[in-house]
Amino acid sequence: MEKDGLSSAAGVPIPRRSFLQAGGAASLSLLYAQPRPASGAAPPWWEREEPLRILDTATCYTGVTSPSPALEAARKASSGYNTEHLHVMGMAGGLDDQEFFFSCKVAGKQNEDYLGKYLPEAKKRGLRVMIYLNIHWFKRPFGEKHPDWLQIREGGGPITTLYGGPGTTFCMNSPGFREWVFQILRDLCAYPIDGIFLDGTSFRDDTCYCRYCQEQFQKAFGTKLPSKKKRQGKGARDLLEFQVNSQLSFMRDSRQIVKSSNPNIAFYRNGGVRGGNWATAKLNRVLIAEQDILGSEGGYLTGDLTRVPVWKPGVTARLLETQAPDKSRVIFSTARPGPWNFSQHSEADLRLLYAGTVANAASVFFFMYKPLLERPGMQALTGMNRFVEKNAAYYRGTRSEATTALVWSDTTANFYDGADAQLLESDRVSARSEVGNLDGEFSGLADTLLRSQTPFDVIDDVSMEQEKLDRYAAVFLPNVACMSEKTAGRLKDYVGQGGNLFATFETSLYDETGIRRADFALAEVFGVSDARKIVGPNRWDYMQPRAQSPLLEGWPRDLVPATLYHVSVRPKGGEVLVQYMKPLAGSYAGIPEPSDDPALVVHRYGKGTAIYFSGDLGNALNSYHFIEWSRLIENVLRDIAPSPVVVENAPRSMEVVLRSQQQGQRLLLHLINFTGEMTRPIRRVVPLENVRITLRTKVEVRRIQTLMRPQTLAAQEDQSGRIQFTVPLMNEYEVVVIEK
Repeated sequence: MEKDGLSSAAGVPIPRRSFLQAGGAASLSLLYAQPRPASGAAPPWWEREEPLRILDTATCYTGVTSPSPALEAARKASSGYNTEHLHVMGMAGGLDDQEFFFSCKVAGKQNEDYLGKYLPEAKKRGLRVMIYLNIHWFKRPFGEKHPDWLQIREGGGPITTLYGGPGTTFCMNSPGFREWVFQILRDLCAYPIDGIFLDGTSFRDDTCYCRYCQEQFQKAFGTKLPSKKKRQGKGARDLLEFQVNSQLSFMRDSRQIVKSSNPNIAFYRNGGVRGGNWATAKLNRVLIAEQDILGSEGGYLTGDLTRVPVWKPGVTARLLETQAPDKSRVIFSTARPGPWNFSQHSEADLRLLYAGTVANAASVFFFMYKPLLERPGMQALTGMNRFVEKNAAYYRGTRSEATTALVWSDTTANFYDGADAQLLESDRVSARSEVGNLDGEFSGLADTLLRSQTPFDVIDDVSMEQEKLDRYAAVFLPNVACMSEKTAGRLKDYVGQGGNLFATFETSLYDETGIRRADFALAEVFGVSDARKIVGPNRWDYMQPRAQSPLLEGWPRDLVPATLYHVSVRPKGGEVLVQYMKPLAGSYAGIPEPSDDPALVVHRYGKGTAIYFSGDLGNALNSYHFIEWSRLIENVLRDIAPSPVVVENAPRSMEVVLRSQQQGQRLLLHLINFTGEMTRPIRRVVPLENVRITLRTKVEVRRIQTLMRPQTLAAQEDQSGRIQFTVPLMNEYEVVVIEK
């Protein structure tokens, strides 16, 4: 039986590659990556006009057409946007073929050609028009007309509910559905549009088991489709590989149709999130190969905002830069707190969403229902649009100057029981275990790094396995439980040659498919061995310092609250600085006694240092925020990865991002002030005055200026020759330009 390739529904072979071995995508991303234009070639418009300022007024839900296309285009342009996602298909309650407002051969009903009327008006006003095309949410009656297109659940039958109401979804491996979408693409490309954005396709946590998926999987792997309920092992890896390849095939065929019509049409899709993507198979490292732009919903803030980090857009932008360093990137944000579509964020929150995005080298996108565009509160976005338009030159061609890296592991998110998965917006698949909460672990360390005002990058499994790490003084591994031997080997080399690691909980205790090892792959580096036992939950238990160390500065000498869970390990060459106490029977059960379980172990390995914390420290920080825990991270940074920027006279709620242009001759210091009034939404930020900045590097500075409140700042040298200056006043955002 043939096992060397998959076949698309159109019969096009899809090469099989073991991309998942590198944390999700390495080989495919390298083989299929679309390079930027050759030197001397003009860049495409979506790169030339960065940062894009994209608006989506979601008229597919409230009425596609307008009696005055000229007025609609004028309103958007006057708000400072230079690009839009235009809706030309009505889809309230899902899509069918009845509300196509452009000329299309597969339309079930001929309607007004609104696209043809609108485009000239948008062009007159300098608006780039990218068409929004939903291909993941359909009305159930339309699905009943096309039963051969439906995604089928593992237990049988189609999806019947989406977004809280009736709806269904189709399979990208269905020949009929593919050709239907392809014809829509051909017909859209007949118009002078600037881009096409695909919202979809994707799978669900229990799909797809249609006959096309079953046949193609059997042909490629020589076996039946495995259950999606099993998340570990070769079967889970093969299933994810098959579904990602199915997405890639669909994207490749779609892209060929678009680019053969007009290579200047931007083509991209709604990408994967910082979270488990095993259910949807939206792996950015793979799918970026067939896209011009990488986008993700990093600014979709839903539910209880007190539990949603204010830094979500910026940290997501850092991850996208790692996943697609040579392509344009965009953070999708909503102007409203979900799911209340006719509401809006506070003006302060809108400016912070915007600032976090552009500070981290991504274009902005705001989704809002059309009536919101007229609200006075939207002037917050108009003001930010005008600011970026005026200062666009300072946002193009920048690079990060961070010397600290925080790892987001897609491999762990896809194969580890402590990871959840996102489906649609706030619709999630819960983690199978509360032990090792991956999102909490990452979020706790990310928040602490941000509050330490240390610039940092977010890197991934492919970064660790294939890319240079020596630019980083330290790499933080927040429960990177699933790890290949190759990745572990590269981390060993990194530390041996002088790098530093800070790792937590079960980091490296599982292979790249989620199968538990007998010991840590990094045991030699950590200086510990696994005792094959998880202790917890420790709901009222403690740790205690065992030795004096600069890493424990600010800690009491007696008891400190314990993390909720920890791995029982034994020292094997590492120095134990903190140990867990034996669990108490209750919070009033007396004084705890020492256990044999180390909590914090420091180990010199070659020329570098590994600091291993056996508990779920990040998750504990995310939940309880004990000061001793955050001080530990701050001490670690001070000792092994000092920030290139020192901030004084500012609260810890101010984020610092350091980037550069012109081969480092221009530094760009982005300051984002999240200091609100101790609640969310943030109704107003507390202005900061006389923020003192010191650059650790000794450089000759020609000029320092601010952009948001334009002025020239006086530079001074301290006794060590470091440059110092003061920012007199800032609200939500400021950019300091330092010309060497």
